[in-house]
Amino acid sequence: MGPLRHHLRAFLRVEPGRPAYGAGLRAALAVGGPMAAAALLHLPAATWVGLSALFVALVDRGGPYRYRASTMGAMTLLGAVVGLSAALHLPPWANVAITLLWVTACGFARSYGDTPGLMGVVLANYFVVSLAIPAKDLSDALLRSGLFLVGGAWAMFLALSLWPLFPYRPARMAIARCYDALADHAEEVSRWPLEGLPPFAAEVLPEAPPWQARVRQLIEQSRTVLASTRMGRAGESGRGEHLLVLLEGADAMLVTLVALTEMLEVAPTEPRFHAARAEVQRALAELAADLRRVRLALKQGTEVSDRPGWSAERVMRALEALDTGGDVPAHVRAGYHYIHTLLDRLRDYAHATVDVAARLEGGAPVPETLSLPTRPADEAPRQPPWEPLRENLNVRSVIFRHALRMGCVAAAAMALVEALNLNHGYWVIITITVVLQPYAGLTFQRSLQRIAGTLLGAALAAGLVALVRDPSIILLAIVVLFAVAMSVQPLSLSAFQVLLTPALVLLAELQTGDWELAGVRIVNTVLGGLIALAGTRLLWPSPEHLRLPDQVAIALRADRDYLMAVASSPSDAEPSVRAARRKMALALLSAEASLQRLMGEWRGPARELEPVMALLVYARRFTSAVTTLAASRGEPAAPRELSGVVRFAGGVLEELAAAVEQQRRPAPMPAPVPVGGADPLVRTHVERLLRQLTVLHSAAERIPPLSPR
Repeated sequence: MGPLRHHLRAFLRVEPGRPAYGAGLRAALAVGGPMAAAALLHLPAATWVGLSALFVALVDRGGPYRYRASTMGAMTLLGAVVGLSAALHLPPWANVAITLLWVTACGFARSYGDTPGLMGVVLANYFVVSLAIPAKDLSDALLRSGLFLVGGAWAMFLALSLWPLFPYRPARMAIARCYDALADHAEEVSRWPLEGLPPFAAEVLPEAPPWQARVRQLIEQSRTVLASTRMGRAGESGRGEHLLVLLEGADAMLVTLVALTEMLEVAPTEPRFHAARAEVQRALAELAADLRRVRLALKQGTEVSDRPGWSAERVMRALEALDTGGDVPAHVRAGYHYIHTLLDRLRDYAHATVDVAARLEGGAPVPETLSLPTRPADEAPRQPPWEPLRENLNVRSVIFRHALRMGCVAAAAMALVEALNLNHGYWVIITITVVLQPYAGLTFQRSLQRIAGTLLGAALAAGLVALVRDPSIILLAIVVLFAVAMSVQPLSLSAFQVLLTPALVLLAELQTGDWELAGVRIVNTVLGGLIALAGTRLLWPSPEHLRLPDQVAIALRADRDYLMAVASSPSDAEPSVRAARRKMALALLSAEASLQRLMGEWRGPARELEPVMALLVYARRFTSAVTTLAASRGEPAAPRELSGVVRFAGGVLEELAAAVEQQRRPAPMPAPVPVGGADPLVRTHVERLLRQLTVLHSAAERIPPLSPR
């Protein structure tokens, strides 16, 4: 029941956020406008304009306007070219062969990322529809391609008409999400009980990624959006510079908040420390309010008129009162004073970001002196456009196997459809191209979503047809269903499928006059889902248990490299530290994603996955401990010599990585290195590292061989 329960939760999961009302409204206009014109003007061919507008709208995944324009424009041009295939009147064997070649080629589009991969799926589906509904002759096919261009241009106009007015809006929204996530965490810590949190437990991996991983993802996404927006904008007003400073401010506050959270977790919580902890948490609540003011300035253009009024002085007074007791251990005193230092740093960062946010609307220049770490903007090296394809043209590539599998399964389905002469048989192939994923667990999950969504959606369509068959009311229902489906797509793929199915069924019934297509849709979808699952199992299967050990080993080695970079750099603002931190964050996210996929495939006892979960959870906590050490590197009392600790921890992490890769028990952990030095804060940091390292080793010892079931 474990995997089934996991897939059921995935089917019912609703992502946090708000519905995409704009996308829903655009979809309604994109589809409804041409459909209404076709009905009123009695031009059935004009329905292709609405369909093409829908296809182009589907590949609009948001982001920078330049990227959206290029994506939708490419989809429009390629769709027009693919539409010419409607002029092909080939024998069945040729349809099978050309389906194999084209769908395989579309599968390789995933080499360039998720959005090109989605475009490949849409183009594959449109190609199959064009073969199934051939044009009368070449002129008819040319007309269909021309109508696709019109529909694509219509969808682009609706999506991008505000481009000249608000070029930086996508970047502002992306950076605002960073500040919102930082404020959420600061507010959460401000509400911690003064007695401390309950002991940490790693029995389960959280459904949502830890907060620092989520903020890191948002920062990296914002960096990509801002870089794309600023690209080629000569003589800009300076707003791009303001946004870049605000983005770097979010990055700096992330590191400091991670360190502060770690220190509060391990700091003593006896009643005599409650006054100091209460002041720290009050300051964090004030910080959260400032971060939300910056968020509002970014999202709504709200003016920020005053600077932060809070400071860490009340925390210092509470610490001075604590120091008079005389019985506070030196390392505890040093820890609380370090918390004060981190709070003071956060106050400076908040002061700087609020100051920049206040200048955002007026266009005043960025202050020359800011209390933020100076970090050069990262410039990703550009690679030739053929490089992603070259990297994936080998049998070891997951994308290569996925593309070939998708082409072969689609071709086999085409042969079956031709042999059985199935009514609307292209729905079988569309189901296959939509549900097939590079990973077996995701394919099974998508199949369940597609089949269950089709059952519910087709039942909804049948109910609507039973109640009314007035074409105008049916058309209105189609437009409403498309609008709501596109609105909820970011929140729930299952709800999107449930709402999209009746819209497509009603559209097909409206065009053909056959009001019994709901049952056909159900049968074809179930058939396509079963064929896709069979193809995943039989053709070049790549189970997740073969990939997870490598992903975990990469994450452990990234942790080691991060520690080495921190120990060899004077501060956390050094480019080498920043690069190592980003590499580590991405490696941990990849390993956690691999584990989530494995949970969808796992057929053994759930307790056998607990050590892997614990290993990844404590790998992230080890990372947080290293980040805490990195944040202290700018302090005068910070250590300059950590070579012994680095050699010890690096050796243990390398052994754990090798053991996980080879699926063997790691060598016994050697005796920890002595934690020397007179600085009590340094000893606290190092003891924290060694404690997390011990738990990591214990979890690795308990990992069983991840063999298939």
